[in-house]
Amino acid sequence: MRDHLSDDALEEYSLDKLSESRSARIEQHLLCCEFCRARLLGIEPVNSVHFTRDGPVYSRITRLATGDMMARHWGSELDGGRVFRSLSAAKRYLSTSCSQMFPEHECDGRCGPTQNRGLMVVPRTRQNPKAQSQKGADSNKQAQAQ
Repeated sequence: MRDHLSDDALEEYSLDKLSESRSARIEQHLLCCEFCRARLLGIEPVNSVHFTRDGPVYSRITRLATGDMMARHWGSELDGGRVFRSLSAAKRYLSTSCSQMFPEHECDGRCGPTQNRGLMVVPRTRQNPKAQSQKGADSNKQAQAQ
């Protein structure tokens, strides 16, 4: 029997805090370990993608070991989020901030939970090193909309 991933490793993976090589090893494990995949899904109550004009924008809520919820968006030009005490507040943040950043976006059949798209593991590639913070992304999108 293979060793399972630690809770810390799953949380760091969910938050994209690992090196590319460590992330790749975890992804390999997740591909063959149903138990650890289920645990990862358990700490990610929201894990979705929206296909905007700017490209795919991923949204995720990670249940932290502290009990708090980390809600974040990332894509080619943004990577940011906030910590919340409740799942409902984190969901509200994702919904409100996404509609503020992408007011023209209307979901179609491609948008939705990544699990429903047949993905076993959400792509975790490192984003552009010049990725903007959530606040910066919000400001830039609002300025562009004006």
